[in-house]
Amino acid sequence: MTTGAPVVPSKPKTSGLAITSLILGIIGPCSLGLLSIVGLILGIVAAKKIKASGGAIGGRGLAIAGIIVSIITLIIGLVIAAIVGASALLGVAGFTAAKDMVGQTVCVNNARQLGVAAQMYANENKDVLPPVDTWPEVLKKGNLLHGDQVFSCPGRGITGRAFAMNAKLNGVRLSQVPRRGETVMFFECSPGAPPSGIASDLPSEPPHTAGWTIAFCDGHTEVVPLNRRDQLIWDPKAE
Repeated sequence: MTTGAPVVPSKPKTSGLAITSLILGIIGPCSLGLLSIVGLILGIVAAKKIKASGGAIGGRGLAIAGIIVSIITLIIGLVIAAIVGASALLGVAGFTAAKDMVGQTVCVNNARQLGVAAQMYANENKDVLPPVDTWPEVLKKGNLLHGDQVFSCPGRGITGRAFAMNAKLNGVRLSQVPRRGETVMFFECSPGAPPSGIASDLPSEPPHTAGWTIAFCDGHTEVVPLNRRDQLIWDPKAE
């Protein structure tokens, strides 16, 4: 008796709604949160359809990421809308300050997306962080980032890459970083700077009024003021 070749199950098709949800969530602040609302709805719909498909449709992780990112950027969009509205009442001086704050808020959101993408890469690659000299291409190729706007810093008028990765993290496993909440993963760099760098490559003057935008290895992002610059950890092996 002969038997046929084993049937190889086909790979489930990734949900287009889940991908769209994540993209709209990422660019949500540019629309003051309106696209974030759409991204949130699409993410919820995608998650329900994926669950109901019984494995025929994939992309549950993208759908969940779309929902989370959309919620975050919706909040950011509402904050930006409030700032813009308040700036109209404050006049030119107030508008200038508000503009800087808006640009800084978008910059922080972009840095957060880079940090999330790097963590997702590590989860899919035995806990190893992306290569520091090619991380933009690697993260985009792995569909962990969508669109080039996430590399930019509108507050500084930089439409190209405005961030660099900590060169000391090359080949490092994320779980082996001892003080992740203080260790730099991504930082604001000067225009045209290499894709990776160390403490000396941090711009001497803060790009924003409040300080430098830093994404840390534990996943959080913040604007670090001048008096905390020397407290940043760059080399995890030195800790």
